[in-house]
Amino acid sequence: MGCDGCELWKPTAAIATILVAMLVLLTRKPKATVKQVVAQAVGARKTSELYRGREHVAEELAANLSLTRDQKKEVVDLVREECKCYAGLLGTFRAGHAGYADEFELPKLYPGRVENAARWDLPDAKEIVDKPWLAGAVRLVFLSDMGDALSADVPFDYLRDEIVTNVNSPNGRRHIWLWLTKRPEKMAEFAGWLHDRRISWSRNLVAMTTITMQRYAGRVDQLRRVPSQLRGLSLEPLFEPIDLDLRDIDWLIVGGGSDVLAQPFHVEWALALKRKCAEEGVKFFFKQAGKHPFYEGKPLDLEDKHGGDWAEWPEEWRVREIPEGFRVPES
Repeated sequence: MGCDGCELWKPTAAIATILVAMLVLLTRKPKATVKQVVAQAVGARKTSELYRGREHVAEELAANLSLTRDQKKEVVDLVREECKCYAGLLGTFRAGHAGYADEFELPKLYPGRVENAARWDLPDAKEIVDKPWLAGAVRLVFLSDMGDALSADVPFDYLRDEIVTNVNSPNGRRHIWLWLTKRPEKMAEFAGWLHDRRISWSRNLVAMTTITMQRYAGRVDQLRRVPSQLRGLSLEPLFEPIDLDLRDIDWLIVGGGSDVLAQPFHVEWALALKRKCAEEGVKFFFKQAGKHPFYEGKPLDLEDKHGGDWAEWPEEWRVREIPEGFRVPES
């Protein structure tokens, strides 16, 4: 699939601006000089190209700005820190392979994938043993897991034919489909486009959006515009404590980042959201504490590299709920 960018996969211009600010502080050279050197090193690269070539870019900046070895490493680490999207990283490393765009920033359409997923079986006994929260549930299928289907160049005709038609097919109606986007305003626009063509939003198509920081809380208001029977929020990776209006929200997933340079995740953020969800009747799912978890101001030493093995957690943290609507197959 692919995606044309978000806060987890910043455009190169934004990364270049951050690089300039850092290098001005490190080198004490004039901003105009640093800006020119950075522009020349970064060039017209897309984010995926910059990520792949980060070592080369750092070498060029080091040569032209007389950076030390440690400063050069800071350049490499900064680029890595600004490229946190797991789909973007996979899409960068697997560009051109089946199912992946030739360039992650230019989404590529793969008709038939949702039709194929609609044929999947319902959860088996082994899955339920490993994931007890799925007991009694139908198959949950994530859409847009390798990008964002609501990126600018993806036509609504394609979304209707690929997603809506197959989700509402006899096979598709057996499952619950979780459509996650960072563009809920575009999802609401698509819902309006469907309505104009007398196509209803499928009852088993769950509208979801990702929120990583308080500044993106407005996405919840946009999501409420989507006429979905169930709505969910994914707060993963969560970078800070957050306060959200949970009206008309049915499910909230929270977790810390799992990349090597993931920012610290404080479990208290998840516990506060857990309490709020309990108060407002929203199902809560604590997915993982992330690569760098903290609790009561101290780092947690967890064996699971993503902090997602709840056998390592206190009982209070072990909450993985799903909406009851996920347990009722489409009739």
